[in-house]
Amino acid sequence: MGYQQLFLVLASVVLLSLLMVQINNNTVEGREALQQLELQHTAVAIAQQFVEEAKSKKFDALVGVIPATSMPGGFTLPLGKNASETYPLFNDVDDYHNFSSTVYVNGSNFDPTATSGIPFTVDIQLHYVSDANPDSAVSGRTFFKRMRVRVTSSYIPGQILVKHVFSYYGVNM
Repeated sequence: MGYQQLFLVLASVVLLSLLMVQINNNTVEGREALQQLELQHTAVAIAQQFVEEAKSKKFDALVGVIPATSMPGGFTLPLGKNASETYPLFNDVDDYHNFSSTVYVNGSNFDPTATSGIPFTVDIQLHYVSDANPDSAVSGRTFFKRMRVRVTSSYIPGQILVKHVFSYYGVNM
């Protein structure tokens, strides 16, 4: 075998090696992107879990106590929980105002009481809003409350933000 054939074999081996390295890099990057997407989906699911949980609560602690003629002026202000209320025993939507917690996820198990796994920080804010502009908070009481659930983790870039508007009339937006 001459030098030409040896050189061609060597060049072929080098090219094949470079091709294999590129294929491996693409595979690793694809897996990392898939894991990142899975973690972001988990963060969205966590945020949605809190919204769904709040949907099962009363619009306001005073619903059924104050007469209809006193609404919305008789609704709770400021928003927030009473000293005696603790999560997960909230009884109305505005108990979630200023709520913050770290949720740990192990695999596909979402257990709010878990203490190990991938940590996700949940911060929730509630504001009264108008039906004409649900993105802006208003200072007075209305028949609408907007919940903003922010989920962050060191494992995902940025934050996940889920918003939901609760209506006294039972139509959630």
